[in-house]
Amino acid sequence: MKTELFNKTVSRLENGILEVDGLQSGVYDAQAASYDKIISNRLYNKIMWGNCPRNYTDFCLKGLNNHQYGTLADIGCGTLSFTSKAYAEHCSKDILLCDLSMEMLSIGKVRLESVCDDSSGINFLRADALDLPMKAGSIQTLFSFGLFHIFTNPSRLIQETARVLKPDGTVYLTSLCTDRKWSAKYLSFLHKKEHVAKPLHAAEIKSIIEENGIEIVEDEIIGGMLYVTGKRKDKSA
Repeated sequence: MKTELFNKTVSRLENGILEVDGLQSGVYDAQAASYDKIISNRLYNKIMWGNCPRNYTDFCLKGLNNHQYGTLADIGCGTLSFTSKAYAEHCSKDILLCDLSMEMLSIGKVRLESVCDDSSGINFLRADALDLPMKAGSIQTLFSFGLFHIFTNPSRLIQETARVLKPDGTVYLTSLCTDRKWSAKYLSFLHKKEHVAKPLHAAEIKSIIEENGIEIVEDEIIGGMLYVTGKRKDKSA
């Protein structure tokens, strides 16, 4: 990993995972294994979100296929439940997989290594999505899958995304939304349990994205999930 990519001190731990110095522990560490088991379940995705794991994998592959140069960063990569095989197909590219949970990163690292003969081009980094250690304008392609709906102030996530993207950089983002009736009910339940932030309609999500530095190029709703492809807005325009 190119050290000039970072504006914060980053160290490599014994398990081979990079970590921003002084970072607090992630709140999802204790839940990582159970979380991975639930979200990996095909029936759960079909019933609750009107989706299938293949849709998530295909969206990841779309971004990977379009990424030809520079650094690609996946912010909130989790356990790579749906993305490990996609990354294995593109392991020669400069890829940085980020999450605040060390346990999720550990699970994801093992999963990737089980399907990839040489993952030396891929680095795992424990970092805060709202305070990334990357310099402004340093990331060519940014992924943010299933992270937007976690934050009570998602504007900060989009602002940070826009900050680290290169002027011609691209973002691929997904978020749960209330456009599917059953998914909306389940999101409301998860919100009451404080597992997700206030549920939003796809139009509200797109408005937040557009207002905070990202121009939406393409979007699609599948079940209760919004898929967005965007570009960093030209600040001079």
